[in-house]
Amino acid sequence: MEPGEVRNELPPPENLALSQAWLWTKAVMVPAERLLHGPSAGLPDALLLLVALRNVHRAATMALRHMRNPDAKEHLTDAVAQFDAALPGLVQARDVVEHFDEYVLGDGNMQRRLKREAASNGDDLSEAELAERYAPRLRGTGRHPLISIGPHTIDVTRAPNAASWLLARIYSAADLEQRQPLELPRASRLVGREQ
Repeated sequence: MEPGEVRNELPPPENLALSQAWLWTKAVMVPAERLLHGPSAGLPDALLLLVALRNVHRAATMALRHMRNPDAKEHLTDAVAQFDAALPGLVQARDVVEHFDEYVLGDGNMQRRLKREAASNGDDLSEAELAERYAPRLRGTGRHPLISIGPHTIDVTRAPNAASWLLARIYSAADLEQRQPLELPRASRLVGREQ
């Protein structure tokens, strides 16, 4: 291909997902490093970390949607489940960050659900109470920071390893998809996940 020449077709979707996973894994490392070792901007770094982690997850699900090899799909499905178990509540916490315009007013999806549940029990939650419950917070210690949003808490110490681990699983699933081996390599378990 000549310099400046435009391709007429896209690379395989799993390769595109892998490149996005790589970019977002690198994006995880910057705020995680600052939160864990300083100097950190505090909550702004925490919010950036949530978005980057969610996009590593999104890249994995993108790859899954386009895979045809059952072994590759099984491999990556298991990896996504382990990632979710290592960082429970990540998707919901990121939703609060992404839809801040609703959550700061006490009118996010999870807040409306909570308000309906409270009303069915005879309780009334104000928008201010709901906004306070879902306000992002950075807590814990300098060595063990935690990001809390609503009932969800993300352990920052797990973020770098979880993102790198999922990236490696996306890579191995993409490799399986393209070469269709006879036997699936045994995947290691996600480090830092409590059994």
